[in-house]
Amino acid sequence: MKKLMVMIMFLFFFCGCSSGKAENTIARFEGGNITKEDLAAHYKKLKMESRYRNNPEQLTPEFVFDHALNMEMIISRGLKEKLHLDPWIRQELHGFMSDLFLKVMQDRLVPEIDKEKITEEEMMQFYEEHKENYLKKALYSVTMVKINDKEKAEFVVSDIRESRIAFEDVARKYSTDEKSKENNGFIGTRSLNKFRSNWRPAIENLKLNAVSDPVKIDDHYYIFKLIKKIEPYQYTYEEKSAYIRNDVLYDKYRKEWEKTYDRLKEEFKVKIYEEKLREFCIKGLGTMNRENSAV
Repeated sequence: MKKLMVMIMFLFFFCGCSSGKAENTIARFEGGNITKEDLAAHYKKLKMESRYRNNPEQLTPEFVFDHALNMEMIISRGLKEKLHLDPWIRQELHGFMSDLFLKVMQDRLVPEIDKEKITEEEMMQFYEEHKENYLKKALYSVTMVKINDKEKAEFVVSDIRESRIAFEDVARKYSTDEKSKENNGFIGTRSLNKFRSNWRPAIENLKLNAVSDPVKIDDHYYIFKLIKKIEPYQYTYEEKSAYIRNDVLYDKYRKEWEKTYDRLKEEFKVKIYEEKLREFCIKGLGTMNRENSAV
């Protein structure tokens, strides 16, 4: 809702700066005016809103004018308070402005690319250069025991390996991980990158049905067991040809947009202050991350 209001305010900010003919001006105010064309656009916008879509009789000419003028007054007051200079508000306005202008100019900036004209040779070359994109990753089914004491963890690992107790029984009896212990220690079946990063080295090196040594992570000891593994599978070109065509199309658009942004930067004579940019990348993002963590 907040973003919608920002968008609406932004639209009417530009309505207030209308360049319509003087004879079409219906109202003037400090900093702008409202023309017949503005009201027509305003009516069209209101008509699309859900609260008026089912009650079009509310959208009388008088109502549309009052609504437009009231919005202009809010914006005028905001401009008087220089709210548009606030970096956060400016980012919201510019973000909406960029999205809106992009919709209008998109075909002029990057003409449409006909997907059907992508050749078989292009698709096969793309597949060979990006085979990793068409690789189904290995899936690991893993059970886990979490124990707070090192000696106890080593003791139960020894008992499991000597078949004096089953891994599942250890999970139910000793694990401090409440979520998995009720499920015999089972923590899921997924690709390696979907497990917690500090679990991955222990899981990746496990052999089927083998039990890991206790792994210290933070202040706890973890014991893992690999109960099933589905090996990775490389899809063939034929199996993924429909997807590859779309991927080639996306790649073509990506490259064309890169060229377009380079042209725009040249057209508008962009000058980047490299030293300040490096300082921002090193210090600025770190500062923002700390601020976000504190929220």
